[in-house]
Amino acid sequence: MHEPSIREPTDWPPEFWDTLGGTVTARVEPVIGRGEKQRSPVIDYLRDLEAVARRQRGSRDTVHIIASGRRLLGDCSEIGPSDGPFTRT
Repeated sequence: MHEPSIREPTDWPPEFWDTLGGTVTARVEPVIGRGEKQRSPVIDYLRDLEAVARRQRGSRDTVHIIASGRRLLGDCSEIGPSDGPFTRT
C-alpha cells in the first residue's frame, strides 16, 4: 500500500489508520535504544503523523498509539495546540 506523504493536504484513507499500530511498531522497534541519529528521523515522522492525526482522525486511540511510539524513543514534546482535540492522551 502506498504510504501517503505527511505533507499531503488530503485526508488519508481509512486503511492507513486501521493499520497504524503495525506501522508505528515497524518504525519504532528497530531504533529503540539506538543513538539520536537513528531515532531522530522516526521521531520527526511520528510528530508529523500525530499532527495529521489530530487534524484528520477522530480517534483518541490513534493519537495515543503515535504518542506512545514517540515516548518510547525519548520524545516528550507536546504536539498541537494545548486546547486542541485529544490534548490529554
